[in-house]
Amino acid sequence: MPDPEILEPTDAIIRVHTAAICGSDLHLYHGTIPGLLPGTIIGHEYVGVVEETGSQVRRFKKGDRVVGAFHVACGTCPMCRRDLFHQCSSGGVLGYGVAFGNLQGTQAEYARIPYADETLRLVPEGLTDEQAIFSGDILTTAYGAVVNSGLKPGETVAVIGCGPVGIMAVQSALVLGASRVFAVDLLKERTALAEKLGAVPVPAGEVNPVAQITRMTGGEGVDAVIEAVGGSKTIQLAFELVRGGGRISAIGVTSESTFDYPLMNSLTKDITFRIGLANIHRDIDTTLSLVRNGRIDPTVVISHRMPLEQAPEGYRLFDQRKATKVILQVT
Repeated sequence: MPDPEILEPTDAIIRVHTAAICGSDLHLYHGTIPGLLPGTIIGHEYVGVVEETGSQVRRFKKGDRVVGAFHVACGTCPMCRRDLFHQCSSGGVLGYGVAFGNLQGTQAEYARIPYADETLRLVPEGLTDEQAIFSGDILTTAYGAVVNSGLKPGETVAVIGCGPVGIMAVQSALVLGASRVFAVDLLKERTALAEKLGAVPVPAGEVNPVAQITRMTGGEGVDAVIEAVGGSKTIQLAFELVRGGGRISAIGVTSESTFDYPLMNSLTKDITFRIGLANIHRDIDTTLSLVRNGRIDPTVVISHRMPLEQAPEGYRLFDQRKATKVILQVT
């Protein structure tokens, strides 16, 4: 692929040092996201150094070490002015095909970052690439989902799915004051990691999660559920785990177009259901601060580190659940 060039005065070109394979990249890997043209560079998790800036970029200069959001936002449209950066009228997702702005991604030596002043952040001094990279996507996705759930200190939370995003949701819920976090996953090794971080493990391959969590909450269910898998089965489980008057915050990426919404159950139980892509720009500064001050350690999910040239093997391992998180060392 040719090296990217400045196309707009708000662009920056970065030399990527560290990239990562995201769970949502597997939808591209399996061809379930339409509009991915041949020659598209995929990937949207990245840390790098600024090489060049457009004439309107004010916050960054050549040599700055940066991490960026997986989605770009202009910062000036009506949605951005409401802090709904993920709904930006000019936005898009890096490396995710025509339906998401047809932007090239970051699993490459160089990347063009549109709206650099809004999309990028300086990496705080003292943070490694691996500590910083997750604030551009999965850590901030998870943290934002907990914020969106309306969690109050002392409440109980169930996190469905203990992959990388789920593990970040466990840490985020605890740092935001949850009294107990129940970590639900079919794989016992995943719930074991969540237990090490302070969660109550609920290995769904061995126990009935609804029965166990209902019993451990005095028959009520949890105050909030974070659904971090994606798809109708786990969303249905969320409705079974939440108490009356509780909240569900769904962030798992899915390619399903519809699911059977439990309308009557939601009505009678007074359930709040919220779903949506992550608003990274809103929360990235907070998560970088939490990592910098040792409140959250996102690196616990890393299982493999390999050079960019071995990315196909990284995808194979990740797809087969032989890897929890693959870091691609670019330069």
